[in-house]
Amino acid sequence: MLTVEDAIRLVQGGAIRTDRKLELIRGQFIVVPRKTNPHQRLQNSLTRSLGESVSADLAVGITPTLQLDDFTYVEPDIVIYRYSEAPRLTADRAMLVIEIADTSLGFDLGPKAALMARAGVADYWVINAQALEATLHREPRADGYGSIRRLLKEEALGPLHPDLAGVSLRLADLR
Repeated sequence: MLTVEDAIRLVQGGAIRTDRKLELIRGQFIVVPRKTNPHQRLQNSLTRSLGESVSADLAVGITPTLQLDDFTYVEPDIVIYRYSEAPRLTADRAMLVIEIADTSLGFDLGPKAALMARAGVADYWVINAQALEATLHREPRADGYGSIRRLLKEEALGPLHPDLAGVSLRLADLR
């Protein structure tokens, strides 16, 4: 079982090929499916919209490495967090984590949501790139999220964190 530190050393040292996106889940590398065109367009639109809406002291990270625990790191599509000198982005600094899913919808709504909840990610969104529906996961607990709500593309989405109170968007407006 690899730790996050082991995995990063392997990747940085060239022992692991990085021509595919990898995540470390419970100490084992998994290959993440390649992004489709609808996925990439939606990620670009969301990033642009969120970047225009947040204050300058916040980052809108595009596929950042997010460490959830000593044996797990993921690379969600978008993470909003406060800038820091910390060596790595960790779950406690993530104000909003967004996964855009088309081929990975089942994984993002199931096993990845469970990992996010255990790590304490307070606001985790999974956006279905095909249907333009968002599933908002809130109230993290050790056994999953206490609140899971699905919103249609016409409904307004707003992050939970108080520093993101002015941020609102509709998926229908992004394409």
